[in-house]
Amino acid sequence: MTRKLLFIVLGLFTLTGAWAQAAAQSYGKAERRDPIFLRFPAMAERFWVNTETMAASHKSVAVPMPKQCAFVYADTYTRNQMSEREVQDMALSNCNAKLGQLGPLGENYGINCQCKVVISDGVYVVPRETLPDQAYGPTSIFYRDDRGNIARLNGVARYGALIGRDRSVTFSVDNPRGETVCEGTFTNEGPQSGRFSLNCFNGKFAGNGSYESRIGNPNDHIIARGQTGRGQPVTMVIGLPSQLAASTYGGL
Repeated sequence: MTRKLLFIVLGLFTLTGAWAQAAAQSYGKAERRDPIFLRFPAMAERFWVNTETMAASHKSVAVPMPKQCAFVYADTYTRNQMSEREVQDMALSNCNAKLGQLGPLGENYGINCQCKVVISDGVYVVPRETLPDQAYGPTSIFYRDDRGNIARLNGVARYGALIGRDRSVTFSVDNPRGETVCEGTFTNEGPQSGRFSLNCFNGKFAGNGSYESRIGNPNDHIIARGQTGRGQPVTMVIGLPSQLAASTYGGL
């Protein structure tokens, strides 16, 4: 009898511990000023402002993860009889489709980017610390060397999420091995444009010029064009995988 009582008590402690652990893993409600909404203004508009999508019975957001990969998104809203799980699956499918359409990421990332549902019905379903606290995007830098040949540097950029709002935003570029190879600054001069400066390989390569933020077609991205310190053309693309960036802008 005593042994049975002991097992019952131990079982209750185990259940209590499991409940406490589940409560500790509550990831909290999404907020309007969270970095993920600052990163994607169009998504924020639908999620927080548009009356039709705000009133949706279920809404889900999916982005590629881990956080260095979060440069596209898919948000899904419904008023009909779809369940929350079905809306999550739709957001995930749409995210995977967008990611696949942009082409391979192996030249930019040393990690495997996979879409994941991160917000469902206004609540985070992944730990907050795993979400991007900055903006990230695959990056390609094209420039002419001293012999006139086109060279290319691929990697991933991280920068402040408020380009176009903050007066000045710093950024850095890591190569696929995760090593920081470039640093620079975007200086805002208009809603979608401004100036940029770029310094790579500890000053061995630098450039400056103007940038423009382009929405969609095929993905939101930044195109920056200018000259190196030796007067050669340089182009930087943030937000498109390297193969797509090369076919679109690689000719300088």
